[in-house]
Amino acid sequence: MVKIGLLGLGTIGRGIVEIINERREYLKAATGVDLRIKTALVRDINKKRDVDLSDIILTDNFEDILGNEEIDILVEVTGDLESAYDYITRGLKAGKHIVTANKAVVSKYFEEISQLAAEKDLAFLYEASVGGGIPVLKPLREQLALNRIDQVQGILNGTCNYILTRMVNENKEYDEVLKIAQRLGYAEADPTADVKGHDTLRKLRILASLALQGKIQEEDIILYGISNISKLDVENIKKMDSTIKLIAEAKRVYNGFTAIVQPTIVKNNNYFANVNMAFNSISFTGNFVGELKFYGAGAGKDPTANAVLSDCLDIALNSYRKGNPLGKESLVNLNSELMGRYYLRISKASRDILERLEDMTKELLTDEQVIKNKKEGFDLAIITKLVKLSSLNDLIANLGLEKDQYFLAKIME
Repeated sequence: MVKIGLLGLGTIGRGIVEIINERREYLKAATGVDLRIKTALVRDINKKRDVDLSDIILTDNFEDILGNEEIDILVEVTGDLESAYDYITRGLKAGKHIVTANKAVVSKYFEEISQLAAEKDLAFLYEASVGGGIPVLKPLREQLALNRIDQVQGILNGTCNYILTRMVNENKEYDEVLKIAQRLGYAEADPTADVKGHDTLRKLRILASLALQGKIQEEDIILYGISNISKLDVENIKKMDSTIKLIAEAKRVYNGFTAIVQPTIVKNNNYFANVNMAFNSISFTGNFVGELKFYGAGAGKDPTANAVLSDCLDIALNSYRKGNPLGKESLVNLNSELMGRYYLRISKASRDILERLEDMTKELLTDEQVIKNKKEGFDLAIITKLVKLSSLNDLIANLGLEKDQYFLAKIME
């Protein structure tokens, strides 16, 4: 019997309990592994919960779990950053394997925890931290033994993808769709981490560090979110026979890397155009295996709980990759060399702004009659020539534009 100490009984924690309650005997028959939650850490022992906890001891004291020698695996699903770090590091030092769904703690302390787990010859697995129920990290780690991974790319946030899909399909404004997403539970009451791109950035940090085998930190990644997109932008993008996605991408470039999270305009016949609503998709490219694509539910109680328990099963079967999966390649940040064609919309623009953008403009999307009839305050939308992103950002800064005054998206070639 493999006994689990469950840290947290929120949405994901309840999902883990439900799956074990339903599938424990099937799992035992199929694999010979008997997974059981021995103890669960909660804030309030007396709180009523809509899940069968009859075989589980509840405690509000982490020491009860840490000091229990019967517990083999700590499953951390608290959602907190600093307390999760404390639980994970102390757990490893006490000889417990670790499974977590907490992308924030993995991203912030990736190298430190990975090294500690390797030194203790213990598992530190985090499949659910990237892509929810999509099994991508395990295949990525396995392919690293045979391949040099040159690129990882994906739609990594279900909330953003849901909002963008409904804006495109239903011609709704951003604020209207955000409220719907919040009401349906796709977006948090405070959606900042999702719509500003921070959630996607953390996931890319994890993927990129694994894939490129170098230390790529959060601050090494350029970040643009979706919160400034408007119905006008969507209308312009649809006229381009395209749709819009928030795409994260890290590439090996010469002796370095580029890493960016940005709204991206993709043709309707592009693979990513068909990843809709709250679904995610991730791909990575190896020099021998080529491109591998993974698609599925990027979040939610059941898919995330399933990913957590898949990690637990790998530990129980001793089938996980041993040692520290992170490499030591010294990669130069080459984000300053990023180039492309971009869609740029500026609100309340002027003729002066239009003139200063002329050198970078390939196509003017705003009707010239609108510009003629409004000396100031028109919505200006252009497609740029092939330009360096850094040069375009310099121009935007020189125009004195605040972030809420414009929307920028790369056009995927």
